[in-house]
Amino acid sequence: GMGLGGGTGAGIDPFIRNKQVVFMGDSTFFHSGQSAISNSIKNGQDITYVILDNKTTAMTGHQETPGTETNLLGEPTFSQNIETIIAAMTGSADTGATVVRVNPEDRENYRGLLEKTILQDGVKVLLADKECGITYHRRLANDERAVEKAKGYLPEKQFINITPEVCENCLECTRATGCPGLTLEQTPYGQKVQIDKTWCVNDGACTRSLVAPDPAEPQVKACPSFGEVRITRKQAPPAAIDRFDFSQLPEPNASRINGLWHGYLAGVGGMGIGITTAILVRAGHRDGYQVKFCDKKGLAIRNGGVYSMITFSGPEAHFTSNLIPYGKADLILGIDLLEAARAIDPQTNQRVGSRRHTAVVANTHLTPTIKTLLGQTQSDPGQLEADLRKHSRANLYHGSDVSVISERIFGSQRYVNTMMLGLAFQLGRLPLSFASIEWAVRASLGGAAEANLQAFQLGRLLAHDSSAVLEVARLPVEPKDYADVLRDKEGIITRTPGRGPKVGLAYRHMLENASEHLQVEGPVLADFARRVYDLIQFEDEAYAKEYIEQILELHEMDLEQENFRATRALIWNLHRVMAIKDEVYVAHLLTSEEKLRRDSARYDVDPQRGDQIHYRHLNRPEFKIFGVRLAWNMKTRNWMLRIMRRMCWLRRALPQWHAKEKDFREWYRQTAQEAAFYLNQPGAYSKVVDLLELPEAVTGYREVRYPKMDEACRQASVAMAALKATQESDVYEINSPSKIRPTE
Repeated sequence: GMGLGGGTGAGIDPFIRNKQVVFMGDSTFFHSGQSAISNSIKNGQDITYVILDNKTTAMTGHQETPGTETNLLGEPTFSQNIETIIAAMTGSADTGATVVRVNPEDRENYRGLLEKTILQDGVKVLLADKECGITYHRRLANDERAVEKAKGYLPEKQFINITPEVCENCLECTRATGCPGLTLEQTPYGQKVQIDKTWCVNDGACTRSLVAPDPAEPQVKACPSFGEVRITRKQAPPAAIDRFDFSQLPEPNASRINGLWHGYLAGVGGMGIGITTAILVRAGHRDGYQVKFCDKKGLAIRNGGVYSMITFSGPEAHFTSNLIPYGKADLILGIDLLEAARAIDPQTNQRVGSRRHTAVVANTHLTPTIKTLLGQTQSDPGQLEADLRKHSRANLYHGSDVSVISERIFGSQRYVNTMMLGLAFQLGRLPLSFASIEWAVRASLGGAAEANLQAFQLGRLLAHDSSAVLEVARLPVEPKDYADVLRDKEGIITRTPGRGPKVGLAYRHMLENASEHLQVEGPVLADFARRVYDLIQFEDEAYAKEYIEQILELHEMDLEQENFRATRALIWNLHRVMAIKDEVYVAHLLTSEEKLRRDSARYDVDPQRGDQIHYRHLNRPEFKIFGVRLAWNMKTRNWMLRIMRRMCWLRRALPQWHAKEKDFREWYRQTAQEAAFYLNQPGAYSKVVDLLELPEAVTGYREVRYPKMDEACRQASVAMAALKATQESDVYEINSPSKIRPTE
């Protein structure tokens, strides 16, 4: 608190035995913090000062500090040294303070040094010496813009990338960092962690921050899903926005108001809520309204809730407050879906939405909160939309995934706010003229105005003709229908070195034969087709056939009235335990045709233009040879992994390699067979499904994964005991290895 922590410490120190920690910036140290430290030294307090020495006054606009070598006018001057100033405060060496300087980017050593420093007695000062992230990345962005302006495009750009097939959704990366550059996405294999290109700054913190479940254990760097991607281009890619014609957009059905209009903007830090408010305020003034507004900044970073309230008063009304009365908003502009839903929560004093007054225009893209990234909460976008419809004027609700469209068209989600303005304007939800909004955008955004005006027009077109926008913005998606999955995977097998047309045809025959017996809906059959393909790529056709046979065996006993839930559970989880993500299979996943196809679309790479993707995969191979564990970190290229993916023989040559995963696979296969016997027992069906789904919680690699395997085995033992207990009153005769029936 601007150096006030030291004053608080001075007041409370005589009455407590606790260790105390105070945080302050380097600029705060110079204008007030040094007085607090001097007082602490004088009074012999047991207190640690952590000074965030980032060489700028970040809180108020990145002005120079006394610790930099230029003054406020940018003129050269001398820098003042924090350590020297603290040394001057002491009376002698015996009454001085411990001063330590360290770069906090070295997370593990920084944490250890921080703990050691805090646990010492007396006054300690730890200087966290690292440039402000904002100034650092602003400088890089300026350099990129200069290159782009000179050449018309960026010849080279680097990204951190995650391969979702390799990700286990263990969330160790998000728990270790809480990094807002990480997000979550839904895939045919469930939820996975992904990089948010708009917010990721490519510092690699997420790739080196996995920690062991037990703090006493050494650091774990076992997740191979992360990698570095470098995109190189020889010419500028065509701008997607140039494919749209905005000249024929009709004027929206909106009119000027004579009374009151209340608008509520909901989002999170970094989405441009403040800029959007400024545009509306300026446009409202230009159109002759009396305007009142307030901004709630909250945490001005991503994942911190931010909202604005705006009121336009016409000539027939007068409104003195800058707050919207309870339930009286005319429009909720939900740039973030979850924050928009908070505006209709009846349990809060900030509910502004109601069925009588409120129209909603919402971005249906769900930005995960920190708790969601940590796996502590979940939000259902469909349910949030349903709630918004229920508690607003349902006929005036509009929802579109504007974030995906913005990223596809502009390469970033930073234009979502002005796209949302255009969407609301064209729907007739804003009582403003186009001329005033255009003027306000130019007045508010300066050099970025032209791109934002294009985004505004794109939002208008989305409201007028969504199909025209989606046709251009649509990303190539993985096949979803069973027939499309079968055709796609057969083609890939045929083109895969070491497989070929014969294996591709065998894959088709295996699926066609199995599908004749599987009485499940299309999406489940598509899931089945993907997983049979995976197991062929993992090992061979015989291995995939084992999977199919066990699925069909259980399906024969499954119940149609239960919608074959047990079959679906086994399709997902038998695949999870059989497709062991060892170094050979991970090498395949990291170099697969599907991955290259998806990344080419994600980064707009077209080889015909001369574009190329260069991969450096962040791997941690581990082998056990003659009882000796060998593990190391390495960065691999695609050619190296293409060799590794052909080495399936290692699984037989090294029987102790991934032995725990193999044992878990065999345990689950046996347990699933035993559990299937109880499917037809009264009250046992859901218990069997729960047991079959236990591997879903077994995520991560090695040290992260092993405790979860043990817990799954424990839970299965309890579940099997409960199933057997339900059978105690009856006598059963085993008729075959796969069937049982009650005796007469």
